[in-house]
Amino acid sequence: MSDVELARKTGLTRQSVSHALSGEHNYNVNSLLAIAEANEQVVMLIPRDAARALMGINEPEIPPFATMTSGLLSL
Repeated sequence: MSDVELARKTGLTRQSVSHALSGEHNYNVNSLLAIAEANEQVVMLIPRDAARALMGINEPEIPPFATMTSGLLSL
């Protein structure tokens, strides 16, 4: 899906979508929710311990938020 099409589906500007998907911009939760909704995805906030268990991570740290958005780039 192009930035323009995603912007149209979310009601965000193309620039906002581009910044959000670049992983270099700290966008707000509303933008994240709009992008997820446009792609028929769900955003869930869960405790770190639960995230570690679900992701099979034994390390003490969960990857930073910016690295966890990389999956959005493949949409």
